[in-house]
Amino acid sequence: MIHVLFVCLGNICRSPMAEAVFSDMVKKNGLNGQINIDSAGIGAWHAGNPPHEGTKEILKEKGISASGITARQVRESDLTDFDYV
Repeated sequence: MIHVLFVCLGNICRSPMAEAVFSDMVKKNGLNGQINIDSAGIGAWHAGNPPHEGTKEILKEKGISASGITARQVRESDLTDFDYV
């Protein structure tokens, strides 16, 4: 399995959008179970929060779900747990 982590500053705008878009692409290409996708932020300010309302609105307009995505801070173990950061 390939592990991909998207990172931005607070994990409520850019990285959760990237996670949602990439997850949608993976599903549409029948690669579920082959690629693990997550996102995280450099800071912990928004840990536990859902994506920003603007982010969710853009994803909704494109028919992409942000369901189940919550902000978290990058962990040191992410650098070894993920193939691509």
